[in-house]
Amino acid sequence: MRAPPRSTAYQVAVPARVLNDFELGQNATTPPVNVLRITCGVFPSEEWVCEARNWLGVTVKNVLDAIYATVHTQITHAEWDSLCAKQQNRVNVVFDARWRRAAEPQQVRSQGILRSDCLLEHCVFAGLSVAPDQGENTYFMTLRRPQR
Repeated sequence: MRAPPRSTAYQVAVPARVLNDFELGQNATTPPVNVLRITCGVFPSEEWVCEARNWLGVTVKNVLDAIYATVHTQITHAEWDSLCAKQQNRVNVVFDARWRRAAEPQQVRSQGILRSDCLLEHCVFAGLSVAPDQGENTYFMTLRRPQR
């Protein structure tokens, strides 16, 4: 979730190999849909729901790009204020670690806290499942912690 999907998306069966253009270009659903809505229980705000769109049919790449764009958005003051003090402290720890290890630390720090920082340890995409009670073409995203 923290790195661009182009360089980190891989098949579970072959984790050493990044997905190729053909695989990323495959339809994300069967039958294909033009809009795919993604929600996640780890997201602290309803505003974080993301949508992948493609009039030819949403692809795997469209889904991964939509998720990446959603979590790499700077959080708003309202989103920050909605977090309890304990959660704000945890997010600050993740944010500090991210900007300190960046190639351009001051540039990254000046961009502020991103939604991806709010995911804390749950930063690995673990799949999508149909969320039938959430409306048509809505999927629930599962995240997990990285394996150590």
